[in-house]
Amino acid sequence: MNTGLLILERMIIESLSKKEKNIMELIHDTNLDQRILLNLLPSMILKKYLNYNRGQYSLNKENALLWKDTINSKENVKEEVKELFSTLVNQYFKEEIPEQGGHQQLKVQKVNLTKDELTTLKSHLLSIENFISDVRRRRLSKPTGEKTFEQKVLIMGYAPYDDLTRELLANV
Repeated sequence: MNTGLLILERMIIESLSKKEKNIMELIHDTNLDQRILLNLLPSMILKKYLNYNRGQYSLNKENALLWKDTINSKENVKEEVKELFSTLVNQYFKEEIPEQGGHQQLKVQKVNLTKDELTTLKSHLLSIENFISDVRRRRLSKPTGEKTFEQKVLIMGYAPYDDLTRELLANV
């Protein structure tokens, strides 16, 4: 049995981690259709992720220790990253959805790097990581009222081409 979350379920949990919300507030914050929410929310209550009281949904903080570690396990987070990456690739290559003012970007490059160039790349990736950490810290101390669905998904990384091909062959 898969103990991970659907991306949509994780989005609901992220939304409710800010504050409890009614169905209309959830629609506004997640941009999910009401029918989708009404299908997901009861299941999430049964799994004891959420509470429902007087029209308000909230995280089930009393049982959080029972489910938080499970949904954030390495295997479940790995599946979430795969799902996000696959969806990003599919969306980027859909011809009928043009790039909307820079909202969708996907860059995949193969390049030979010297040891010094690799050090520079690592430094740039660390700078981006520090930038993202700083943004998150600022949002904790001074929330800006951004909606959950407005978040950007950033995927970074690199690997030797040979390692990737060997991993691919090992899974065949």
